[in-house]
Amino acid sequence: MIDAEVLIRTSAGSRRVGLWTYLDAAAEELAHEAAYDWIKGLRNLPVDGAPLRARFTIRDDSLWWFTEIYLHKAQVILDIHRALSALHTLVARERPLEMRITSDSPVVRHLGPLVAASQGIRADAPVSAAAWWTRLARLDLRARALTLSALLAADRYRGTPGPRGETTVAAFIHRAFWRAGGDDGSAESYIGPILEALERRVGPQRVGLVGVGPSTNFRTARRRTPLRSQRSSVTPVERFAPPGALRASRTVWRRRYANFRTLTQASSLRAAAVIQSIDCWPLIREQLAGVAWLQWPWSVRAMDEAAAALDALRPAAVLTYAEAGGWGRALVLEARRRAIPSVGAQHGFIYRHWLNYRHEPDEMEPGQTPPFPRPTRTLVFDLHAVSHLRERGSFPAEAVEVTGSARLDELRRDVEALAAQDTREIRRQLGLNDGDAVVLITTKEKESRGVLSGFMEAASAVPGAAVVIKPHPAETANAYADVLRAWPGTRIAPPELSLAALLSIARVVVTVNSTVALDAAVFDIPALVVGLPNNLSPFVEAGALAGSPDSAEVTAHLNRILYDEKFRQQLAERRRAVLGDRADRGNGRAAAAGADAVLALAHDGHTRTAGSG
Repeated sequence: MIDAEVLIRTSAGSRRVGLWTYLDAAAEELAHEAAYDWIKGLRNLPVDGAPLRARFTIRDDSLWWFTEIYLHKAQVILDIHRALSALHTLVARERPLEMRITSDSPVVRHLGPLVAASQGIRADAPVSAAAWWTRLARLDLRARALTLSALLAADRYRGTPGPRGETTVAAFIHRAFWRAGGDDGSAESYIGPILEALERRVGPQRVGLVGVGPSTNFRTARRRTPLRSQRSSVTPVERFAPPGALRASRTVWRRRYANFRTLTQASSLRAAAVIQSIDCWPLIREQLAGVAWLQWPWSVRAMDEAAAALDALRPAAVLTYAEAGGWGRALVLEARRRAIPSVGAQHGFIYRHWLNYRHEPDEMEPGQTPPFPRPTRTLVFDLHAVSHLRERGSFPAEAVEVTGSARLDELRRDVEALAAQDTREIRRQLGLNDGDAVVLITTKEKESRGVLSGFMEAASAVPGAAVVIKPHPAETANAYADVLRAWPGTRIAPPELSLAALLSIARVVVTVNSTVALDAAVFDIPALVVGLPNNLSPFVEAGALAGSPDSAEVTAHLNRILYDEKFRQQLAERRRAVLGDRADRGNGRAAAAGADAVLALAHDGHTRTAGSG
C-alpha cells in the first residue's frame, strides 16, 4: 500500500488526502498482477545483443533468477503500479486544480507531478536529476558497506575450515531460526521435525547442518544466541569457503559498474520504464543499480559458498526450506551442477502473489541458459500447494510431493489431548454458555481494521453467535479496546489459552489472512474469510472456505456456516477436494514422510554416483 499524502486544491477548497484511500482491493489486485507481468517481461528483452536472461551468467547459469527476486522484494515496481492507479483515481474522482505531494516516498514524489502534468493539473516540479544521482551515490555507499561487513563477518568463521567427508544429507538452514540451546535437528524452527527424523534414521553424524544468513532475525524483537555457540555441528557456510573459493563473486563485484552501464544503455529497458504512459526511468534506473551493485554480488557469493560446502560435504542429497529465495536458488543451482538431488520443504503458506513460486512455462525449459533452478522435489502440506506449483509455477507432477505439516501434526495432537472436562473449563473461563456457537476470530488487528467493525455488526445480528477474538502473538488485548467498547459481549482470549484450546470449542473460524482457517479444516471446522480479496482468496474461489467481497452478505454467510448443516457439509467436501482428506493432513506422519522423501532421493543420488564411478 502507498502510505503517502497529497494536498489537493479543488473548486471547493484545499484539503489533504491519503493516497491509499484511492486504491481499493480490486485495484490492489490488478497492481500486483501488473507488477508481476512487468518484472517477468524483462527476461526476454534484448540487452547488449542477447535476452536479459542470457546476457548475464555465472558458470553458464543465468543471473536472471536473482534479478527477478530483487525487483519483486524491493516492491518499487509494485508501488509504481499502485501509485499510478491511485493517482489516476484521485484525479478522476476529485478533479483537482492543483496537487502538492507531501510524502517522502520517492515513488509518489516522482509520479505525482508527472501524472498531474499529463492531465493539465498544476503540481510540484518532479524530483530533480541531482536528487536522483544523490540517491544513487548513497546506494553505492550502501553496497560497499554491506560488502565490507559481509567480508568481515565471514573472516570470523574462516579461521577454522569446515568439516569434510561424505554425508547422507546436507541441510542448509538459516542461523536466525535456530532455537537457542538446541543440540539436535529438532532445534531448527521450521523443519526441525524432519531433521530430527533424519538423524534418528541415519545418525546425526550423517546429517550435515550448514548455517547461512545472519545469526539473528532482524524482523523480530527476540534475539537469538549466535549459532556457533549453540551447536558445534552446525557449521557456518563461510567455514567451507576460503577466499580462493570466492573468485566468481569478486569478479562480479569488480564488474558491477560495467554491468550497470550495460543495463542502463539497453534501449529495451529504457522503453519498458514508460509505464502507463508515464516515464518511470529514474525509479527503474535505481532498481537496476540495486541489481548490479547489491543483488548480483551477494547472489554469486552465495553460489560460491554453496559450491564450496557441497564439494566439502559431498552429500547424497541437499535439503532446505528456503529453496525459492536467493540463497535457496544459489544452493539448488550448485547442487544441480553436481547432479546432487535437492529437496525444498514447504515451511509456510505459499501466497498467491509471491513471484518466488510463480514461473512461466518457458522458464522451466532450457534456452540459451539452463532452466529455472527448481529443486528435484518440493515437499508440500496439501493438494492446494500442489495445484499452485503445477499451475502457477509450471512444476512437473513428479517434482511435487504431499508430506503434510509437522506443525499441524502437533496442533492435532494438542486438540485431541483435550478431554470433555477441559472444553467445559475453557468455555467457563471465557464466560460462555453451553449453547453458544463460538465464532473464533484469528487475525491481526492491523489487517482486519477496515473490516472488523462491519463483521462485528453482522455477527451481532446472528442469534447464538458468541465472538471470541484470539489476538495475534505480537498483539495484546488493548488492540481490540474499541471493539470491546462497541460490542461488550465480545470475548478476548487470554494468552494462556492456546490455539488448540480455542479450536476445541470453535464452531467457525473467521479471519482475514490467517492460515488457522486452513489448519481448522483438519478438525472439520469451517472458516469464513472477510476482507476479500486477500491471500485466502484462492480457497474461497475454490469453495473450500466461505466468504464474499460484499460485506452486506456476511450476516447470511455466518448464519449458514453456523446453522445450515447442508452448507457445512458442502464446505467440508470442497475442503477435502482442495486440500486433501483430513486423514492425510495432520495425520502425525509429516516428519517421517519428509524424511522418507529425502532419503529416497539420497539413495538415488548414491546410486547415480556409484554408477558414474
